[in-house]
Amino acid sequence: MGAIGPYHYKVWVIGDILDKYENCKNGARKPKGKLFVKPDAEEKLHRDGYFVNIVIYAVDIENIIERLEYPLNEIIRKRYFEGDVRTFMEDYGIRSKREARKLIVRAVNKFFHEIEKYRRSTKRTA
Repeated sequence: MGAIGPYHYKVWVIGDILDKYENCKNGARKPKGKLFVKPDAEEKLHRDGYFVNIVIYAVDIENIIERLEYPLNEIIRKRYFEGDVRTFMEDYGIRSKREARKLIVRAVNKFFHEIEKYRRSTKRTA
């Protein structure tokens, strides 16, 4: 496999976090439980990424999503970054594909930045 770009890496990390968050929220674990986010052992592609392992509480994921401004929080919550940009355009009445894509990229970057900021702050206190 070849290398991936920073945007796709962020999408992978955010998707993994949201998968674990949704499992936790849907009763697989306690609603305020810890989420352990790390790549699979075989997944050598991501080992040199921004972070490899992170422990984050489900309630903190909710808080980070809530702090994002609208519609960025909806893009993350409804996972528009993983689908076709046209779905987002239709749901929010956006006519420009460029504008819709710009909002999706901004949401991914902002959410990833907030997760990274959270990781750095908990690393110092741990």
